[in-house]
Amino acid sequence: MPHTSAQNRARNSGRNVFCDIFGVRVKKFFASIYSPEPCNTGRQFELDIFRFILIYRLAIVHVFVEASPPASLDVLGVPYYFDSVVGGVVGAPRFVIMMGIGLAYTRHGSPKELLQRGIKIGIVGLVLNVCRYLIPSLIGYAISGDSVKYLKPLPYLFFGNDILQFVALAMILMSLLLYLKLTPAKIMGVALVLSVIGTFLRSVDCHNTVLNVILGHFIGTETASGDPFIYSDFPLLIWFIFYAFGFLFGHFYRHLKDKKRFYLLVSPICIVIATAFCIWEIRGGFGMMMGEGANVFYHMHTGEALICIIACLGLLIIPFGLSFILPESWKKPVMAVSRNVNSIYCIHWVLVWWTVDLFLYCSKAGPYLSNGPAYLLGLGLSILSMVLAQIWYQIKVKYKKRKTI
Repeated sequence: MPHTSAQNRARNSGRNVFCDIFGVRVKKFFASIYSPEPCNTGRQFELDIFRFILIYRLAIVHVFVEASPPASLDVLGVPYYFDSVVGGVVGAPRFVIMMGIGLAYTRHGSPKELLQRGIKIGIVGLVLNVCRYLIPSLIGYAISGDSVKYLKPLPYLFFGNDILQFVALAMILMSLLLYLKLTPAKIMGVALVLSVIGTFLRSVDCHNTVLNVILGHFIGTETASGDPFIYSDFPLLIWFIFYAFGFLFGHFYRHLKDKKRFYLLVSPICIVIATAFCIWEIRGGFGMMMGEGANVFYHMHTGEALICIIACLGLLIIPFGLSFILPESWKKPVMAVSRNVNSIYCIHWVLVWWTVDLFLYCSKAGPYLSNGPAYLLGLGLSILSMVLAQIWYQIKVKYKKRKTI
């Protein structure tokens, strides 16, 4: 039976009333937590804790990736959890988001300074590849004679796009957008457009190894033959959205006057949405974000990227809560680890590759570890990375003091 015009008017009136009430409540909530003037301009301890949680697990995740049989990374289990969950949906995107937040807080974020930082990080990425890939691979081949393990993947590993190469490109792109005087919101809009374009430029095969590796820095490339070595890990178009969101959220966070109200209301909703989506993808066996295998995660589509962002907002409630209960004696070491992000990242990768891919692989014990030893080795390398990074930081400080005298 068709609806009468009076019934339609009544329905539309009810919808309008609901939208008006909902809109007013959203505006009131926003006004209650947001200050027109910046009120969080110094170091935010909960963000330092968030970085600490991310950083201390780096070596653990990568030991599981390098020291687990490849088949175990493709099925549900402990290695899959550390690879696709800890190192995936709640790991790498949060790492990039935190870099974007840091940009919103830095006093050295001009387009020129950001361009210089991007170039420096690109150079650091090349030096890191010499230390973690080139040197141990040549030593490993000399010891074992295994060209499949050490020589065949070396060109891709050395010239491929890891997170440092991505960050270098992201900073260069961001410097251009800031030079054009785009607001954080407009930069996020650009990132969304790039993500959509990146969604349609996935699984591209140029049928040329060199082109696949070069273009893989920008779009999702892989070989039709399934060659595991030719696969872009952090394509700029797909991953820039996390850096842009971090920059936008960082600017919002500087004005957030009621953190407690924000986290108590927003984070639980975000956790429910992200968890439901991840379970749906895992049970359905589709999608890229929670796909089986170590690499498919990096070619996620825009919807999955937004879910990763939502998950990050949800999980921020954990370090916020910890910031109230951690003893004062923990504050300094946590902040030190947070400050040494780049150094810890580089050091931990060198330790992981020399330990797992060189020493263990060439030893009689074999290249693979069970879950317990893998976790303990990763934890030990993580702690060692933090200690070495702090020593390096102190050396740099002393050197700077001598130069100023």
